[in-house]
Amino acid sequence: MCSRGKAMAFGTLALMTLGLSPLVATAEAQRPVGRYRFEEMDRNNDGVITRDEWNGSAQSFNVHDWNRDGRLSGDEIRMGAQRNSNWEDADHNPSWNERNLSWTRSAFQSLDHNRDGRLTPNEWHYDLETFRRVDRNRDNAINLSEYLGENQNDDRGDDFDDLDYNNDGWVSRAEWHGGAQEFNWLDRNRDGRLSRFEVVGSQPSFSTYDEFNGLDYDRSGTLSRAEWHWSNQSFVQRDTNRDGIISRQEFENSGGAPGEVGALGQANQSVTVNAQQRWTDTGITVRAGDVLTFQSSGQIQMSDNANDTAGPAGAFSRRTAPDAPVSGVIAGALIAKFGEYPPVAIGDQRQITAPVSGRLYLGVNDDHLPDNRGAFNVTIGVQRR
Repeated sequence: MCSRGKAMAFGTLALMTLGLSPLVATAEAQRPVGRYRFEEMDRNNDGVITRDEWNGSAQSFNVHDWNRDGRLSGDEIRMGAQRNSNWEDADHNPSWNERNLSWTRSAFQSLDHNRDGRLTPNEWHYDLETFRRVDRNRDNAINLSEYLGENQNDDRGDDFDDLDYNNDGWVSRAEWHGGAQEFNWLDRNRDGRLSRFEVVGSQPSFSTYDEFNGLDYDRSGTLSRAEWHWSNQSFVQRDTNRDGIISRQEFENSGGAPGEVGALGQANQSVTVNAQQRWTDTGITVRAGDVLTFQSSGQIQMSDNANDTAGPAGAFSRRTAPDAPVSGVIAGALIAKFGEYPPVAIGDQRQITAPVSGRLYLGVNDDHLPDNRGAFNVTIGVQRR
């Protein structure tokens, strides 16, 4: 037997003498030292959180599974760890509503256009819910310490709908995946649960959003490489005339939308929108500028009160729901969202223009869903721009 083989045999014998199999010893070596995130879900105490052990939605699990191996381990569960992807690998569709993927000093400096050491809302090109959560001192700006999030367990990867597993319009302590201190910081009224307003803030309908203007920091009417916070490859792909800047026309023509809607650029699909489900996937992906048509019918009940009913235009009583996804819009109205963007009010409109690109989801504008009944039937048409 070679010396290496003797060493392996001796090591295995030593482990067996201690009452440990080599497999168990390997698992113990991989186990986190000290406390780790989601530890209460780790039913078999092996230092790994599987999907079966996960207490939450599938989307929330995917948010935390950074390497997409179907389990949470290593840095994914280390206290204070932040996802630090390489921006040069980020060729996804850019938008101000995307989750920030790189919580590093260099990423902060790239976003800090005026070099004043803090990020204001006009320098932030990602979702405003994350901005609100990271802004710990609530001064409407993010400093470097807040951005890096060292020793913070604020669960900045999850949005409200990911966390609200039972769709009751609240995030309980059991549904929260961050730390107790961070939960209490968000719980402004100290009632032991988080409302949509406490986590997200007030969000009016997103239908007037201009994605290009959101990126054009210097208001020059073009996007320079410094204003583009994704890979050089994705910039070059959009800069079709190779002049070193992206015009609005180049930006809109590229769209960045994944996939085709249909063979002829059109789709007609009927979808049942369950009033107890936050978002219903239509199976349709659209591009900014596509014209969408809606033929909606049906009636829903939004509480145990038999008279608390709504059609696609909203509650017949014209009441509102304070913590509904779209503020200022009648409760129960048909709403939509595109990918991970904030929601858009649809109501009884027959036609809208998609403000952004992404997968189309439909829902009802209510804050508490478990006591709802009924559904809307919606036929969607898509005309490519």
